Amino acid sequence: MQIEYDKQPKKYLKKVDANTRSRIEKAIDGLKELEGDIQKIKGTDLYRIKIEHYRIGFSIDINNNIILVEAIHPRGEFYKHI
Repeated sequence: MQIEYDKQPKKYLKKVDANTRSRIEKAIDGLKELEGDIQKIKGTDLYRIKIEHYRIGFSIDINNNIILVEAIHPRGEFYKHI
């Protein structure tokens, strides 16, 4: 599967420190095999994965083999923005 980023995740990854960025990017790479703590978000077409106190929201386009990372936020803010 190919991974693509929406505008917000790109900006967020530029703002965080290198160590955090590395952990988040590693988890996003794991999405290619759909590994990790992945759950569907009720009431939306999004899924989320947990990385420590961060949440990554993404959608899956099976037909085009694409995972679109749509949001990255700390846990407390994530569900407010979805």
